[in-house]
Amino acid sequence: MILTIKHTTSYSYSEPLRESIQLLRLTPFNHHRQQIIEWHLDAPGALISFTDWFRNKSHVLNINYQINQIQIIASGKVRVDSDKPNPEKGTLPLEYYLNHTDLSNLHSGMIELSEQIKFRYQYCNTMDLITKISMLDHLSARILELVPYTRGVTHSANTASEAFILGGGVCQDHTHIFIACCRLMRFPARYVSGYLYTTDESHTASHAWAEVWLDNAWHSFDISNQCRAGEHHIEMAYGLDYLDAGPIRGCRIGGGSEQIYVSSLVSNNQ
Repeated sequence: MILTIKHTTSYSYSEPLRESIQLLRLTPFNHHRQQIIEWHLDAPGALISFTDWFRNKSHVLNINYQINQIQIIASGKVRVDSDKPNPEKGTLPLEYYLNHTDLSNLHSGMIELSEQIKFRYQYCNTMDLITKISMLDHLSARILELVPYTRGVTHSANTASEAFILGGGVCQDHTHIFIACCRLMRFPARYVSGYLYTTDESHTASHAWAEVWLDNAWHSFDISNQCRAGEHHIEMAYGLDYLDAGPIRGCRIGGGSEQIYVSSLVSNNQ
């Protein structure tokens, strides 16, 4: 499947902005399941490109002149295949993906849920890949039952434990809760940000899901949609949590109050 993506981020300021530095993770990469046909990143300033420690294609945008509006547009076409485990371990040791973060922290209810899952499978051969995947699929389903997909309950700064307590959230929250439980169960797990092609208007095109290292490969788990990351999913960045893999992070001097508009559109060309 060939997917066309257009991601627009617009900033408006009540006063002239004196300086802005932003880290952009808005460029996809070729791997076992996706191939970049064309890609463009447009911004009002020079872009410094680099590859971070997760192998994410990243850019730094530095604006050091007065401006009242900033618009960043990432667009292109990507050929995407069906779900396949990813055998590329990455540059970091797998033990690194057992670390909890502030966003992927644990609540007592999440610990209890993980223990219940392990108890259910205690008499199974947990060294068997099919059993491991079944166990984590069950964990994924229980998370969605306990924290149903609900917009407006959480925001990007909410932690896994906060979303779990609130009992509602979006893909970012589901992924944080899932990877926190996986790490507690000693499965290396990472956060994946990207885009999802869907005709369901209740879900945004910007998306997040998890990958877990099982039997020498990363296996995908889309908790919000209860599926694997297949030909509808475009991967943009990996990390321990949203802060490592989110599309844009930054800071500024001046500008007064800020208004942000974000639009993510994904269409099917095939």
